[in-house]
Amino acid sequence: MLIPPAELARRRLVWEPLSRLFLDTELEPAQLEEIATILAASGYTPAELDDILFTEVYPICSPNLNPVAGEWRGFSLDWLEEQIVNLSATSLSRSRWTQFKRGIIRDKWRTIGELVAEKQKRRST
Repeated sequence: MLIPPAELARRRLVWEPLSRLFLDTELEPAQLEEIATILAASGYTPAELDDILFTEVYPICSPNLNPVAGEWRGFSLDWLEEQIVNLSATSLSRSRWTQFKRGIIRDKWRTIGELVAEKQKRRST
């Protein structure tokens, strides 16, 4: 995936909080709020964040939703960056399993997206 070097540092700030959606843990409301605060401060629009989540972070982290006991502590940001930068556009399958896994995070993502939009709206007024 071609990400301009100037954009890479900014992307790293959102990759880690987005990757938390794929951990084998239940996110508490305070954690969702923290993620939303970080994402809102990034300056990305909700649509851009949605794109980053599903085209960059999702293909790398979604396999963690497969095992019975997946990663729960967090993903290394350096590992995450390496995987995303080397991501092939063809690696994101449109299989039923992929759609199912997207559904697993959809409710959490919807909640976070609403919080991000609310925080960004407050900042702009």
